[in-house]
Amino acid sequence: TYDLEIEKTHNFIADGVVVHNSIYKFRGAAISNIMYFKKDYKKVKTVILTQNYRSTQTILDSAYKLIRHNAPDTLEDKLGIDKNLISVRNPKGGDEVVFIHEDRVENEADEVAKEIANLIADSSSKTTRKKYEYKDIAILVRANNHSEPFLRALSRHGIPHQFLGPGRLFRQPEIVDLISYLKVLYDFEDSVSMYRLLSIDYFNLAVRDLITISNYARRKNLSIFKAAEDTDNLFVRDETKKKIKKILGIIEKHQKLIKKETTGQLLYYFLEDTGLIQKLLSPDTPEAERKALNISKFFDKLKTYEVEHEDASVNAVCDWIDLASELGESPLAADTDWTDINAVNILTAHSAKGLEFPVVFLVNLVSQRFPTIERREQIPIPDELIKEVLPMGDYHLEEERRLFYVGMTRAKDKLFFTAADYYGEGKREKKLSPFIFEALGEGTVGSEYMEDKSEQLSFLDYAAEKVQLPTTEHKLPIHIDYLSYSQIETFRTCPLHFKLKYIYKLPTPPTSSQSFGNTFHITMKTFYEKFNQGQKPTLGLIYKALEENWINEGYIDKSHEKGSYNKAKRFLRFYLENYFDPKIKPAVLEQPFTIRLNSLRVGGKIDRVDVHGDVLEIIDYKTGAKPLTQKEAERDLQLSIYGLAATSIPEYPFDRKPEKVKLSLMYFDTPQIVTTTRMGKDLEEAKKAIENYKRQIEESDFKCLGNMLCETCEYKLFCRAEDK
Repeated sequence: TYDLEIEKTHNFIADGVVVHNSIYKFRGAAISNIMYFKKDYKKVKTVILTQNYRSTQTILDSAYKLIRHNAPDTLEDKLGIDKNLISVRNPKGGDEVVFIHEDRVENEADEVAKEIANLIADSSSKTTRKKYEYKDIAILVRANNHSEPFLRALSRHGIPHQFLGPGRLFRQPEIVDLISYLKVLYDFEDSVSMYRLLSIDYFNLAVRDLITISNYARRKNLSIFKAAEDTDNLFVRDETKKKIKKILGIIEKHQKLIKKETTGQLLYYFLEDTGLIQKLLSPDTPEAERKALNISKFFDKLKTYEVEHEDASVNAVCDWIDLASELGESPLAADTDWTDINAVNILTAHSAKGLEFPVVFLVNLVSQRFPTIERREQIPIPDELIKEVLPMGDYHLEEERRLFYVGMTRAKDKLFFTAADYYGEGKREKKLSPFIFEALGEGTVGSEYMEDKSEQLSFLDYAAEKVQLPTTEHKLPIHIDYLSYSQIETFRTCPLHFKLKYIYKLPTPPTSSQSFGNTFHITMKTFYEKFNQGQKPTLGLIYKALEENWINEGYIDKSHEKGSYNKAKRFLRFYLENYFDPKIKPAVLEQPFTIRLNSLRVGGKIDRVDVHGDVLEIIDYKTGAKPLTQKEAERDLQLSIYGLAATSIPEYPFDRKPEKVKLSLMYFDTPQIVTTTRMGKDLEEAKKAIENYKRQIEESDFKCLGNMLCETCEYKLFCRAEDK
């Protein structure tokens, strides 16, 4: 296809075959690469690929008419070959390319939304051959900032949509709300952020009161924060005064924690203390669920930043967000598999490279938008110094035409061109893009309207249309492709807890039991590593490992921490005196693993593996857990997963037959060791059980089960008894 021409050539030579793969010319691609290759390798054989398995013949013919305007600077002309593509799926034609021409960009976007609504409505008809879902439709813009009118139009018509371009997460309203809180935390004088914070829908502050506060601040030359502190002297509702005092109290409380807590933790406290998190965790609409998932993704980004940067303070994070937003490098609003979401896709023509959609709208087709205004090189290189074959035509226009070709050939069934006469506040009428005429012919379209559509967008059009759609149309599906025993056990205990921890990934303060367990595992690993290196397995060595790895987070006070530290020393002493065998050097310590069951990956971490001749023993350390009986151990799913790992992983020391694997639980509180085995049929049953849990999770409503563990659960704030 002509995609080859806009790609940078990489030559891979294997068995005399040369494959050309490429990216855009502005990144270094040139037809010269292929021309010089053929010159250097005289016997090279050229194979021309002309069969197209994506688009209809009508779309391909229109695209071919367009790209022929790049002659004689095409590979086709240079090599004297024919690249007129032939449709395999619809060689006799297909729907004509439709051109939509409106007076203003708002009406252009509105017509696109109406056309999409009609496509979906027609698809629900029993007489319609084609069945389209929202995810089958793409709107291609030339630049990210051209998308806003279409986002607004789709929202007005109740059409689910997602923007697949860069820089969207940090611009989502719900994320901007959280960022405004962070900015207020370290800069009380930031009145813009403070006003945004007070304007959050959840607080439901009267607009009139907000205006009063803002006017007072301007009149007294105060920041919005200072004006908010003086609400007792302002004529605002008592309810507003009460809410603002609560918000100011939360800010003051969290400001004292800035030097102690990470940004993510402070943000979590904000959601918790305001009660906003309750709304996020119980979304009652698809839009609310989308916002909750975006916030979850934002927390993920904060966590990654905290891991990668020593300074994760509020001001450092805010600076990072500002810089990333300015550079357009903030992450996608949905890093999940976007193809699973039934929503209209909005993306740039550049981003569409390599993708395909049954229906494509190429929009804003006017001069200075598509094609864009040429950007001159800051330091132009004289033509005499350039070794490649230079184009005879307008280089920039040819590049834009190639990109337009890419946009056209993303469509499988239907292709729409759209344009408007006026954009923004511009008073000068825009000229239609020459690419429209090149693709459809001079006589196909004109600058006059086919009918009078000059009426302005009515204020009624701004009201969201009541589109009756099944809830499943909008619902973001839960797709599970990875499970661990911990995740399964969490779901069995409480589906709501699973949702909060593993889907929304809500952070919680560390607990003493978590810190103690993590400390103990790391201590045992450190001790055995030093023992394997030749150090003597003394009590001093294991105590030193405990001291080096002690985690002091989550304890009530120093007394609580000291008692836990001494308990750990007792456990380690008993282990060294009663269980430690100097003849055994573990083959594996704290080993992560992943195995595959069909499309599901199952993983975890094995604490220790000992090898006794041809028998492998997997040992799992337990602190603070009630020991299983022998019968319970024989049915325990965690041990079965370990058995699957021991028999499935091909590397040493695994890859054993089931009968050569021992599975042991080592309890330190009791203390005692429970050992069992698994046969082949047991492992097959375990596979079925895991697949069953996968289905249960994907189909779950994630309601709290209301068991006795709710009293000590870190998410107990969200377990509402009235819903049980």
